[in-house]
Order: sequence, then structure tokens, then C-alpha cells
Amino acid sequence: MKRLLSVIMVLCFAVGAAMALPATRKCSGTVVDESGEPIIGAGIVVTNGAALGTTDIDGKFKVNVPDNAKSLTISFVGYKSKKVAPASEMGVIALEPQTEMLNDVVVTQSLARTRQTPVAVSQINQIDIDLKLGTQELPEVLKTTPGVWATKDGGGFGDAKINMRGFQSANVAVLVNGIPVNDMEWGGVYWSNWAGLARRAAACGTVSVTTV
Repeated sequence: MKRLLSVIMVLCFAVGAAMALPATRKCSGTVVDESGEPIIGAGIVVTNGAALGTTDIDGKFKVNVPDNAKSLTISFVGYKSKKVAPASEMGVIALEPQTEMLNDVVVTQSLARTRQTPVAVSQINQIDIDLKLGTQELPEVLKTTPGVWATKDGGGFGDAKINMRGFQSANVAVLVNGIPVNDMEWGGVYWSNWAGLARRAAACGTVSVTTV
């Protein structure tokens, strides 16, 4: 008799717990982008509620949605979130890409500024570059700069060599937009790798030479 009562009590507790849990229904569908390709990892949540799951490698999802949920929100980074009504078969859900126009950003770099940085600085303006450079390589426009000696060396384009205050090119740091371009093995600069630098310098307007 006691065993029967225990079984009845366990059944009552189980039924009560089941009734206390919120009723749910299974919803499934596929999330794709504007071209029809599946979106992997898109989030499915109850609108203003809890997260339910994400899409798999095929863009498909199958989640348990509470019966009292009015809508689901499907979202993914780079796409507009979309609200949909829950249903057993939700079919294919396409997300639209979200684009934002950003303002132009101009990044400039200078290791030294005339009469501001406590190092010797010589600047060559755009007029001097246009008049003196011509078909020469960029280092050769620095010939008139005090302490700088430049030559074509081998004679071929890209074989230029620059010495600064008696130091060979392997002992002179050359930076383009603040980035060192000296060779990692012997320390010099292969000017043949920077054949377009002269044209870029003429467009920018100035060349700065820092001697320390």
C-alpha cells in the first residue's frame, strides 16, 4: 500500500512539473544572404527575449519556441536583423546586407618636424622635386642636401646608393610612411623595389631626410 502511494505521489509531482513548464513548439527554417548562400552562425532569439539557437553549416536551424512568443529575431553581423512570425516550417529567410558610409581617414606619419623636433631635418618641396628629379631615382634628388651623397652606382634603374654623413646605406634608416624599408639581411635599401616612390613623392609634395 505504501509503495502504491509513493508511485502515485511521484506521478503527481511529474505531472505538476510538466504543467508548470511553458509549452513550446518546434520551429525550423533556413537563413540565407542576398545571393541565396547559407549564413552560418546566424542567431535566432525571441524578440526582446532569450536566445534559442544558431544556424548550422547549411544555414538551417531547428529551435524550441515558447507558445507565447509573438515573433523571432534573426540577426548576423553585417546584415540587417529581421523579425519573423514563428511557425513550424518557416522556409527560407533572406537577410539584407547592412552597409554604412564612413568618412575618409587620412593617416600621416613624420618622425621629425622642422624647428620642432631636436634633430637635423632637411625638406625638399614639390617644386624642387619637379625641377631636379626628372628621370632620376629618388635618392638623387637629395644630392644638394647637406651631409647626403647619392649616386646611381651600377648605372641601372634601381641601383642607386645613398650615404648620409659618411654612413653607408646599410647604416642609414629609410622609412616610408613611418615603416622601415631597409633589407633585413644587409641593412641597405633595394631602390628597385621602390621605383614608383619618386612619382609618389612628387604627388605628395615633400621629402623629409632625418639625420641623427
